[in-house]
Amino acid sequence: MINLSKTYCILLLYLIFSYASIQAQHHNILYKLVNLPQAGDSIVKQQVDYVDPGISGSNLTWNFRSVNPINNFYNLKYRNHTSDLNQIEGVEHSTIYRYEISGDSLYHTGYENSTTYMTYTKPELKLRFPFRLGDSISSYFVGEGEYCHRINLNVAGKTTISADATGTLNAPLGLTFKDVLRVKSLREYYQTGIDSVTMSLESYAWYVQGNRYPVFETIKTSTKKVGQKEVEHKVASFFYPPNEQAKLLADTNNWLITYREEESKTIEDLFTNCQLIPNPVQTQLRIEYDLTEDSKVSFTLCDNLGRAKIVLPPTNKTAGHYSETLSLDGFSSGIYPINVLVNDMVKTLKIIKR
Repeated sequence: MINLSKTYCILLLYLIFSYASIQAQHHNILYKLVNLPQAGDSIVKQQVDYVDPGISGSNLTWNFRSVNPINNFYNLKYRNHTSDLNQIEGVEHSTIYRYEISGDSLYHTGYENSTTYMTYTKPELKLRFPFRLGDSISSYFVGEGEYCHRINLNVAGKTTISADATGTLNAPLGLTFKDVLRVKSLREYYQTGIDSVTMSLESYAWYVQGNRYPVFETIKTSTKKVGQKEVEHKVASFFYPPNEQAKLLADTNNWLITYREEESKTIEDLFTNCQLIPNPVQTQLRIEYDLTEDSKVSFTLCDNLGRAKIVLPPTNKTAGHYSETLSLDGFSSGIYPINVLVNDMVKTLKIIKR
């Protein structure tokens, strides 16, 4: 005979833990409406000694409570760059960083300070919304600029953004944050403008619900010269006091569930059943795919520096099945990325050229 009381208890526990799991997953998501930087925001963050970000994973605990302060009045401001509300600037440490909002994505388009001016001819993808644990996006960037108005600079590289960890954060001021989502950013420079030197910039940002910006952040750079060992430069960490962010969310505290539903649609929902035929390929490559909704679609085949080699321009397409053909005749052997752009969302495919 089945013990109904025991069965009911097991079912109840299952529902409780399932609900808790759903809530945790819900909390660990970045949404455009809440987490996109806003012109007019001004926040004072505290610069502290560099802190090792630790490993990736779930249900971790980070103890940053006893960090040593370096600068208690490190100001970060956002403002409009032009009359176009989709172009904004972040100003900190005497440097202006320029960004552009396109669809569900935030792009870094350049920066300038007293000595350096840089414009990305191929912008760097900084974040795509919504963004949750396990998500990862990559983009190639190319930039041109000058140093001290007399030395030309040319940079190129790849940036990978990943939501790599969740857990509990013990922060300064005796604060503890649950359901924290950590986002890792790795920018790798293949070309730095300095002969034989490559560089990488690795940063981590800890996000909690109810805050537009991270509550903690670490930044580290590494440089390497041909024939020499890599050198790490542990730059700094930053603590964002949550009281500084509370007033910034006043305009988004009453956002509705409908926004989540709209932003939950990813490129994988629209661009489906993709096949690269054949792969590896010798000359002619066929891309077969389906669109589940009317969408604007484009394809760009790049080399390993992110330079466009073949471009199929944006075209408005109705829902249905499609086939595109690319000729790789004359291309050398190697691996080539193809960036698929669907309604301003990016997906990278890779082909092998024989």
